[in-house]
Amino acid sequence: MAVPPFSSTPKTPLTIADLDDDTNYLPIPQDVLQLQVDTLNVLEGRVALSTFSQEYQQKMLDYYRFSANRQNTCSPKVAKMTWNTLDLI
Repeated sequence: MAVPPFSSTPKTPLTIADLDDDTNYLPIPQDVLQLQVDTLNVLEGRVALSTFSQEYQQKMLDYYRFSANRQNTCSPKVAKMTWNTLDLI
């Protein structure tokens, strides 16, 4: 019998404690951290987007669309960019 590519058990939602790991050089405000947690929960299918208010849904969508990926200076990875315009992705 084939093994499904995903687990059929529902994932538990993430909390602020899961993301606050003290590896950021700059402090992240609590409201931004909560927005990150909620966006990740929706993105990973842990929580349905419809459980939030319309205004907060739009805020999460805008945050996901326009937030940049953070790069620490200690990281050996180069930030992703487009080859046409060299804009950061």
